[in-house]
Amino acid sequence: MSIRTPHHQIVTFGLLMGLLYLPELLRELGKATLSGSTNLFFNFGFLYLGVDRLWRNRTSLTKVLPADEERLTGYLIIFGSAALMPFCLSSISLRALLWAGILLGIAYSSWGVAFFKTYYLSSALILLSFYPNWIYVLAEVWRLTTPPEYLEKLMAWAGGVALQAIGQPAIAKGIIIELPTGAVQVGYGCSGFDMAVTMAGASLLMGLWLKQSRIDTIAMVVVGVMLALIFNIPRIMLLTIASVYWGKDSFEFWHGPWGGQIFSTILFTVYYYAVMWIVEQQPVKPKQGIN
Repeated sequence: MSIRTPHHQIVTFGLLMGLLYLPELLRELGKATLSGSTNLFFNFGFLYLGVDRLWRNRTSLTKVLPADEERLTGYLIIFGSAALMPFCLSSISLRALLWAGILLGIAYSSWGVAFFKTYYLSSALILLSFYPNWIYVLAEVWRLTTPPEYLEKLMAWAGGVALQAIGQPAIAKGIIIELPTGAVQVGYGCSGFDMAVTMAGASLLMGLWLKQSRIDTIAMVVVGVMLALIFNIPRIMLLTIASVYWGKDSFEFWHGPWGGQIFSTILFTVYYYAVMWIVEQQPVKPKQGIN
């Protein structure tokens, strides 16, 4: 891209200001990945899908010109976001918001509001890709909009009912599952929320990647979330039995990375076949003949 014009110079300035944020974003994603998080997978997945459509339509984008007031507004957004960036070095979340502002300003000054009307999904995916931890944000939103420990209590109740179904005298009291010889607390980490969000994100990416219809993509998301919560119930049952009857070492194994990987593998296997069934239900469009 040439930087001879004032517009290109301003765009280049905005992109350079992003260098204050991107290295820290990569470090955060790297640390999260080493601890078992899937944030890196989703960030790059969202970024690829968002950029891919823009790249495929790059020729038509070069023909879109913004109005003078749109270009000026975009410049103000770029400069305003960039000016605040050095004052937010202690908060990666605020820098993510300002970086999103810079990208919005670049797009708005380059193509105007018509760009967002046409490429609203690509815009959203690109902006989503630059936030370091969407699972944390969604978890906080969930806590603010639901009763305290709602999902934890639900999972404890479901785990207690399932244990009773196999002959165990389990009683769920709040987030506690009690057995005659011990009890287990179902905390946030065992609520299944993180896995449900992960499955929802994976479903969205897969639906977009496979170019499924909106209805089929939503169905894939719902199936992913439901399977994550359903499979979390036998996991809670196993952890309860391991803690109460089999001892600390057994509990630590099933509660640790190896146990989590075993359950994740089973979950993703079942999910794969469920998604492939949804995909196969989509009618095949007949090929057009050559006139």
